[in-house]
Amino acid sequence: MAVALLEEWCKILSVDEQKSLVVTGIAADCGEPEIQTALQEALTCVRSFRLLGKIFQKQDNTSAVLLELPEDTDMSVVPSEVQGKGGVWKVIFKTPNQDTEFVQRLKLFLEKEGQTIAGMFRALKHEGVSPATTPCMSPELLAHLVGQAMLHAPRPLLPVRYSKLKVFSGSTETAPDEEPFEVWLEQATEIAKEWPLPEAEKKKWVMETLRGPALDLMHIVQADDPSISAEGCLEAFKQVFGSLESRRSSQVRYLKTYQQEGEKISAYVLRLETLLRRAVDKRAIPRNIADQVRLEQVMAGAELSNVLWCRLRELKDQCPLPTFLELMKVIREEEEEEAYFEHESREEPGERQGYGRWDNSRNN
Repeated sequence: MAVALLEEWCKILSVDEQKSLVVTGIAADCGEPEIQTALQEALTCVRSFRLLGKIFQKQDNTSAVLLELPEDTDMSVVPSEVQGKGGVWKVIFKTPNQDTEFVQRLKLFLEKEGQTIAGMFRALKHEGVSPATTPCMSPELLAHLVGQAMLHAPRPLLPVRYSKLKVFSGSTETAPDEEPFEVWLEQATEIAKEWPLPEAEKKKWVMETLRGPALDLMHIVQADDPSISAEGCLEAFKQVFGSLESRRSSQVRYLKTYQQEGEKISAYVLRLETLLRRAVDKRAIPRNIADQVRLEQVMAGAELSNVLWCRLRELKDQCPLPTFLELMKVIREEEEEEAYFEHESREEPGERQGYGRWDNSRNN
């Protein structure tokens, strides 16, 4: 970063970074006298300056120079770029309050999220940063620390805000920025079940994503039971806005779903799993026998090769029965095997005969 270059260069030369600037993008064949002349013409707002050094930047085949300015220079009038040899030269400098302004903006943002800088780093398991130390950091270093902490965190600190979820209204006509109920419910359920947030925060998040009739229902549910959990609220939403498919119809739909012509078995199992989970959610199929029902339906509804049939039959006799992912792994392995042998069977006869003649010649 150019600002980091300015800071490091000033540190090495022991000059004030607040009264210095770096100019980058200078043509590599431009000499110091030519640079001096060009900058004197371009930086008319600066009474005088001293060129402290010049370096070559290999990454873009250009040069950069460091200038020291007079103590009374008003940095607010210094342009961010000037026209020079080879094109536009970038002028990099720091205003007196640039670092503190960055930290203040970060603080304001976190305050709106109900967080603090220190709290953010503690939650992200990144110790050693406090409100006392952050003003001493450059924006680049602070941004780097935030990025590293976020990268190594097991999950986002503020899942609700950062996930940028759309809203749900429950209205007959949905707005362009609105999620379908099933999509919204899936995301809301993940927050309610998995994120380590207090129940009050979870319910607050749910309410903030609601509009119209859906928001009215949330108020009604909480008025009836102020202590209701976020999951309890979502159960109420399922009853009001969820699919009207009955338990029996969801069960029948699952049991009458078969592999389609041209459909791979793995794709069929994936399609079947969505229906199975829906039937389990409606208590049409007991959760504790879901693995058994899945395996039986695959064996009944898919066109299986003899090899795969035998493998699934062996799995059915084992205990415990395979989960969805375990079953999918077995099926994918068999599909890859079948694809390999099918490819081998399509090998041109001439190629096989050629190998045969070569073998015969060795035997002779």
